[in-house]
Amino acid sequence: MHDETIRMVDPRKVTADLVVLFFATPDANRGYELASAFSEKGSQVVIGGLHATFMPEEASEYADAVMTGECENVWDELLQDAQNRSLKPRYTGTYVDMSKLNPYPRHLITAEQYGWEWSVLVSRGCKHHCSFCLIPGMLGKTRYRPIPDIINEISEMETDWVELHADHLTEDREYALELFKALETLKIRWAGETTIRIADDPELLEAAARSGAKYLLIGIETPSKAALKRAGKGFVKPENLKSQISNIHTHGIIVDTTAIFGFDEHTPEIFIETAKFYHDIGVDITAPAIAIPFPGSRFYKQLEEEDRLLSDNWGEFDGAHAVYQPKNMSCEELEAGAEEFSQHFYSMSRSASRKLRQIKDFGLATTLQIT
Repeated sequence: MHDETIRMVDPRKVTADLVVLFFATPDANRGYELASAFSEKGSQVVIGGLHATFMPEEASEYADAVMTGECENVWDELLQDAQNRSLKPRYTGTYVDMSKLNPYPRHLITAEQYGWEWSVLVSRGCKHHCSFCLIPGMLGKTRYRPIPDIINEISEMETDWVELHADHLTEDREYALELFKALETLKIRWAGETTIRIADDPELLEAAARSGAKYLLIGIETPSKAALKRAGKGFVKPENLKSQISNIHTHGIIVDTTAIFGFDEHTPEIFIETAKFYHDIGVDITAPAIAIPFPGSRFYKQLEEEDRLLSDNWGEFDGAHAVYQPKNMSCEELEAGAEEFSQHFYSMSRSASRKLRQIKDFGLATTLQIT
């Protein structure tokens, strides 16, 4: 197993009967390059993952077979067909029974390459339908693994730092409370992803903190109410965020979020406005991203219908490039503005004041390790 976020693969040095490639849209060009290289060597090539699920015809131009959706329920069939050198053109995965999932294959993963932080799958799917997100289209509504399976998997890990892998960790409140209660005995520290609503639930937030929560990725996205509503995130109320984040900080938990730019409601003033807003409400970690119109998303469909897409170079669908015509600014202004946001949010004075506050809230060790 190779992960190109860690180490690039040289197809000339790899001999394989079967090569299966999973990638998202920003990595599609590289994925197709690898597929072509391995095909030329005589390997059977299968392409799956997010991009292939929503662009199967394109992916089929580079592979012997395309796998869409979740792979587990078609994996055995695919391997048998590959052994017989009789791959079908298409394998359509169905939603997996989460109680039958195997743990991540840690024997194939070098932990130190990931900073010794292990990941454990908690759930797949999400009930929200944010305009720029592919998760509901790919994985459907939220499905959870049995809690004993999660606890057993974590117990076997040689680390006290764990990512609880879920697109919305606390969507099912009762499940989350039960999971957090079970985690208390493990004495771990964990990171996870949820919504800002956790800040308004004292019992749930306290349970998360007791179980070892130290870092939450929360989708705040923008201070623009109109943009949040259009994106399907109207439950995020900018006027409440300062007190909500303060509630989370009180429990010793760091808040990370992304600053997304390029919504139709955005004007050139949004970049400095967002930098000041994020600093004022207490965001600990953030990075700018130009909204990405992933194929399969509502955002992509909207831009396609409005003839505003400017690029089909998937390598530019990375959050740093304007691949569509913004409504109220030029592409150049959008790209430069995202960089301007970083310069202001991470200015020396703002960074210093945040660091002092974080040391007070989280302690020196946690602050240095996470932020």
